[in-house]
Amino acid sequence: MRAIRTPLSRGMLLATFILTPPLAGCAASQLGNMWRDETFKTDGMKNVLVVAMRKDQVRRRLWEDSFASGLTAYGAKATQSYRLFSDAVPDTQQVIEAVRRDGYDGVLVAMRSPDSHIETWIAGYTRRESETRQNPFTGAYYTYWKDVDVPARVETNAVANFETDVWTTGDGGRLVWSGHSHTTDGVNLNVINHQTAKLILPELAKTGVLAAKAKK
Repeated sequence: MRAIRTPLSRGMLLATFILTPPLAGCAASQLGNMWRDETFKTDGMKNVLVVAMRKDQVRRRLWEDSFASGLTAYGAKATQSYRLFSDAVPDTQQVIEAVRRDGYDGVLVAMRSPDSHIETWIAGYTRRESETRQNPFTGAYYTYWKDVDVPARVETNAVANFETDVWTTGDGGRLVWSGHSHTTDGVNLNVINHQTAKLILPELAKTGVLAAKAKK
């Protein structure tokens, strides 16, 4: 299966300088390490091709559907790449041809980055516990309290990492926004929808890549 290559991949070089930060312990999902081309001016992308770089075709469709559904709230028409290329993720030439044919002004590319983990230091402490014993001479039972030391430990949690790149198709095509998102909740439909609707798309609107969200 071929993935999207040059010219799209040239802009992706910018993202190689972005390092994935650890998640805060109180947040299961976060968005960070964002980059924006400040020279890119638009009143919001209107016609976007969504490409999820997933070998698993079910995961590909879940991500593309979630982005496409969310984009409509920002005044953008969105097309999932699987509707044009059902068998596999399109390569660069196929994307270029689709852009020329259908007039997309933006291409959103969603990728899965390598997983990582976070380690949280849990301090040790002392707790009081009750214990019941039987007197071997009288047969009577009695209860007493004792101190139990709980040692310090390191708790490890898996982190799923994602990268989202947005390209303008004008001026020969270039990367205009890139961001990394993370979750410790595993990956399911709820997490995917949260990543797209609550984290990524609102940030794209905040930075002006998308128009403001339509009020209900």
